Amino acid sequence: MKRKFAILLILVSVKIFGCKCEEMNIQESFKYADFVFIGKVYEITQSPSGFKTINNFFSKVNIEKVYKLNAYSEFYNKTATLFSSQLRSCDLFYDNNTEYLVFGYIEPDTGLIYSEFCTQTKPLKNVLKSDLKTLEKLKIEYLEKDKNIVIKPAVEEIDMFINQPNILIDKLRRKTDFAQLRYEKIKTENKYLKTALVVIIGIIVILIIFFFYSKTKKGKKHCSQ
Repeated sequence: MKRKFAILLILVSVKIFGCKCEEMNIQESFKYADFVFIGKVYEITQSPSGFKTINNFFSKVNIEKVYKLNAYSEFYNKTATLFSSQLRSCDLFYDNNTEYLVFGYIEPDTGLIYSEFCTQTKPLKNVLKSDLKTLEKLKIEYLEKDKNIVIKPAVEEIDMFINQPNILIDKLRRKTDFAQLRYEKIKTENKYLKTALVVIIGIIVILIIFFFYSKTKKGKKHCSQ
């Protein structure tokens, strides 16, 4: 009975606290990610999360191609570990022996990488060739913009500390950017709605005037007869 109740509680929690994030395209996923790469998952392990029926997943991946990496080029030279938790509604989970295009966020305290549903992280077989071409262009632009961070690893510990991503700040920055985009979109839509409303009102006024004009004209003809 207790087990059924726990499962029911988890299902209800998932429904109530489902993943809420703005879906990002390739360019946006690249912009906000700390680590963009293609890799193949070769081992998945689980560990207890503190709840009986909920586990954390660690997916070890061989790195095959890197598009973007912030200040950790030596640490993630050949392999990385993708972290997924059932406690976090937006976390992505991976299949063993499968290649993925990953837009990852690095947790500085552990060095683990996680990704979310709102990014373009997906199995490589589902990635369009046009998206891979876009990533090549974004990689070149990124390298040109900030060569020191990508090509040269941080030497001093203080530099490593400064360059470590702050997860909360990054999430707030993404939310702020998308809030601004939503505001601009709503403002544009409202502008079109106002224009359409003015046009509709104008047409209604013209029809009303035409109706009364026709009625008045008919009335005059009737009186003259």
